[in-house]
Amino acid sequence: MTARHLCTIALALLLSTGPAWAFLHDVSIQSFAFNPQSLTVQPGDSVRFTNLDSAPHTVTSTGGIFDSGMLTTNMTFVATFPTAGSYGYVCLFHSNMSGVINVGSSGGGDTSWVEQTSPTSLPLMDVRFIDAQHGWIAGEQGMLRTTNGGETWTLTSTPEDLEAVYFINANEGWACGNDGYLIHTTNGGQSWSPQTSGAGDKLRDIWFADAQNGWAVGKDGIFIRTINGGQTWTPQVSPATDDLRGIHMITATYGWVVGSDGLILFTDDGNNWDIQLSVPGGEEDEFESIYAHDANHAWAVGGQGRIYYTVNGGQDWMQQTSGTTVAIQDVHFSSLENGWACGAGGYLSNAMESGTMWHTQTPPEVLTFNSVFFVSDSLGFLVSGDGRIFRREITGGVSASPEHHHHQSVEFELLNNYPNPFNPATTIEFNLSAAGLTTLTIFDILGQQIAQPVHGQLAAGSHRVEFVASGMPSGAYFYQLSAAGRTETRKMLLLK
Repeated sequence: MTARHLCTIALALLLSTGPAWAFLHDVSIQSFAFNPQSLTVQPGDSVRFTNLDSAPHTVTSTGGIFDSGMLTTNMTFVATFPTAGSYGYVCLFHSNMSGVINVGSSGGGDTSWVEQTSPTSLPLMDVRFIDAQHGWIAGEQGMLRTTNGGETWTLTSTPEDLEAVYFINANEGWACGNDGYLIHTTNGGQSWSPQTSGAGDKLRDIWFADAQNGWAVGKDGIFIRTINGGQTWTPQVSPATDDLRGIHMITATYGWVVGSDGLILFTDDGNNWDIQLSVPGGEEDEFESIYAHDANHAWAVGGQGRIYYTVNGGQDWMQQTSGTTVAIQDVHFSSLENGWACGAGGYLSNAMESGTMWHTQTPPEVLTFNSVFFVSDSLGFLVSGDGRIFRREITGGVSASPEHHHHQSVEFELLNNYPNPFNPATTIEFNLSAAGLTTLTIFDILGQQIAQPVHGQLAAGSHRVEFVASGMPSGAYFYQLSAAGRTETRKMLLLK
């Protein structure tokens, strides 16, 4: 323990006069590392981060709870932790730097995930909330329903196992499952009525753009649509013949479907579907789920730890580093800055930096997680293959108090990629002085555009993108940043 830690604790003990203490702990940033890397504190304690390096760093929560901004030499940042949990953090400038603050726990599991009382031990497949109070979970032999934010769950049995559920408001929703089973409710799930789907096999996912327009997808390329709220369902023509597993529609005419063979289908009229991406491979290469935040940003997850994302409506799909090779079952974003993915072997990951970087989280337990849903950035639910339900709520969150000795504004800057030379992936970092439309474009030596990893609205501050050059030949390439009327270009070298 450092002298600073000893002095801080001694001072806290001398000043504490009541039954509950609030300590100030110190974490130094030195030699490109957080020291200590793991720190256990109690609710109400504060942690002061001090940058002793000559290089700038950040202290950025992987859960989107706190962010110091850029800390230059001798700058400090204080975060207060009123709520028990495990709070991971990283330096956005140096990807090998990470740490964790465990609040009120020994660090064995993320105590911010609290288990709910579940009325079943059978697999739960899909969780969805319409607001903080009203939620549903589709699973084997029935539907679970809550009207009090998950404090209690009621089970309604069904003759078929359910795979997915979708609600457009607190009253009206649909669910689907085995043998083409499809049901509809208009009273929040108190009772359900069957609808004739015309499908003879398992329906894996369902989505409604509004009260009239809905779609369901399933086994062996099953793809059906309704334009009258499910009174009738008609087959859709698509290029898929194998399993379709997930669907997300932005509007009644614009959306995506994912499935086996690494297939991503896209429509911009609601009727005609084209292949945007196909990742060849075996049965483990299927996509299980897709989530679209808007018409530009979408993520598809699936077998072998695959996460693909697009920032331009699917013109380009780029693979991301997930930190796992297990099957990822589900992905959901409550905002562009807060995404979650879950899967087999207790896999749980949180996305930051506008969904461009994923950071593996400590799961509440090592289980197969089938579905995750966040009502807001601070309230989420997670369900497992053995009927377990977990709720995560950051009440009050972490209060962050920057104690900067001086302030330095972020300037427009494109940094050198690393590693360079690279094969096949490299990281590109850049700073934006103001929010706005931003593009990051890759060119070959002849000036031809090869890829565009970024095309969309970004916030001011520091950003990081991983570029994967799969399928590109060795040689020199250029990457160009354009934003707010400014452009900067740098060179990188791919060596295979």
